[in-house]
Formats: sequence, structure tokens, C-alpha cells
Amino acid sequence: MFQINKSNTYLNDFNLYSKVTYEKLGRFKLVAWLLISFLAMVLQIVPSLLISFVIGAIIGVYAIVTGNISILEGQLYSNSAMMSWISLVLDTGSVILFFIFYTRVIEKRPFATIGLNQENKLKKYIKGALVAIGMQLFYFVAIIAFGWGEVVREPIYATSGIGTSAIPYVLLFLVGFMIQGASEEVVVRGWMMPVLCRYYKVPIAIIVSSLFFSFLHMGNPNVSDLALVNLALYGIFAALYAINDGGLWGIFAQHSVWNWFMGNVLGLPVSGMIIGNASIIETKLTGPDFITGGSFGPEGGILVTVIELIGIVYLCYSLRKKYSSN
Repeated sequence: MFQINKSNTYLNDFNLYSKVTYEKLGRFKLVAWLLISFLAMVLQIVPSLLISFVIGAIIGVYAIVTGNISILEGQLYSNSAMMSWISLVLDTGSVILFFIFYTRVIEKRPFATIGLNQENKLKKYIKGALVAIGMQLFYFVAIIAFGWGEVVREPIYATSGIGTSAIPYVLLFLVGFMIQGASEEVVVRGWMMPVLCRYYKVPIAIIVSSLFFSFLHMGNPNVSDLALVNLALYGIFAALYAINDGGLWGIFAQHSVWNWFMGNVLGLPVSGMIIGNASIIETKLTGPDFITGGSFGPEGGILVTVIELIGIVYLCYSLRKKYSSN
């Protein structure tokens, strides 16, 4: 088994630039991963809670001024594609802004040292997007070919638009998911993994951060044991992708486009959620939930398990080849 030398990766930038070493956490090495995970969760949840509070306050004031009480019951808010987009952008965008503040003010290092110092950023971003589309099309073709899904004319989730009428929303949510995907990568692969690598070897940091990534989704609607396994496998895939790619720009795109293509192009649930209620097509899953993912979406099915394992094996082969040639 090859060994990943973090000194040759973006993971070492934390040691090179951060003025905060988390030495107190390091004294408890056996539980350092738990303490670091808790810190990562707090750093992610706090800005989200603040934004949710602000949005709730704005909606409350609007309801009082206009007399539209239904908005307080969540009816207008949950059914509006625009409100869903605003919530997505503010909620996840605030996490990125918070980490910009945290790395620069607390750790006293440039935000780019989380894995953003790459050459050919646009090329890597486009490649990551194409990888995501390819993986999603593999899933889609498989369920159609084996009769586990069908494209339907009547909207199932796309109450805000379907087909050509959905294009403005679909493009809008592409921007939203670009922010959302990047925010999760900033937290887990950009900040948490390098900090863990201070105390553990890279494979341990990958496993712990991937389990943490899965844990963050435990509260999602319709989540299953297989879905949590798949989310952990995705964490491993994303970590290996970022290390192999030399930074985060490619996995930013892969993560974002994976979610967007699944939800707003194919019309499937994204980790148990319907985001935006607009898609180019609507796909009805008719096969066993164990295979298709059912109401959780593709990430809850064994097909995605296979796709992710193929990706992990390929990335391990690529990294092994890279390190054996050095």
C-alpha cells in the first residue's frame, strides 16, 4: 500500500502558514479527532444559525407588515424557488465567509492556504464538473436501462418549473450549488483534513473527516444506513480527488455539479431534499429503494455505492502511480 506524504500536498499548507497549531488539542491525541470534529461542526453551524435567525426575523417582519400570516407557516417560503435559492446562498455562503474570517484572524494565514493555491484553476474546475456529470449519467442510464426509473411528463417535485420553463431557475441554482458545494469542501477537505493531518497520517485524516461528513447529513429527510455509508464513501472519494488534484478547485466543481445535476437537471432528491422545485426533466424512481435510493435520492442506493467505489479505486491507482514515479 502506498503512503501519501502530506509534505507533497496542499495538506501541509496548514503547518507552513497557520499561527495556531492546536497544541492543546494535540495533547489528547487519542481524542483529538473528536475535538477537531466538534470545532469543525461549531464553525459550520454558527454562521448557518445566524443566517436562519436573520431570515426568520425578516420573514416575521414581512408577515406582520403585510398581514400575510401564511408565510409564517412556511407555505410561501417552502414553495418559492427564489426563497429557496436565497436561503441556500445565504446559509452556505455565510460558512465560507466565516472560514475566511477564521483562517485570517484566528489562524493568521491566507484563506487560499486551505487548498486554493493551484495552477490551471478553471481547467480543474471544468474537469471536476464533467466528472460529476459523467457519474450522474452513469446512474441515470443504469436506472433507465434496467427499468428502475422513468422520465415522466407530469412534475413530481418541479412545482416551480419543468423543461424550458425551468431553465432560469436551473441556471440560478447552478450558482447556488456552486456556493453550497464549495462551503462543505472548505469545512471538511479544506480545513478539517489538514488540521487532522497534524496529528495523524493522511489515511486516518481521510477516514475521520469522511465519517464527519456523513455525520453532518444524519438529520436529512429519509436518510438510511446505506445513505450514510455512501456519504462516507463520497467523503473518501472527495479527499482522494482533492489530494490527487493538488487542491480544492476540482472537488468544488465535482461536489457542486453532482448536487445540481442530480436535483435540477434530472429532477431527483438531493440527499433527501428537494431544492428549488425546478428541473429540466423529472425522473420517477420505480425500482427497489436499495438500488435507486428511493426518497433519499441516488445517494441512498447501491448504484451510487458502486460508482463511488469505482472512483475511489481509480484515484488510489492514480495516486499510487504518482507516488511510485516520484
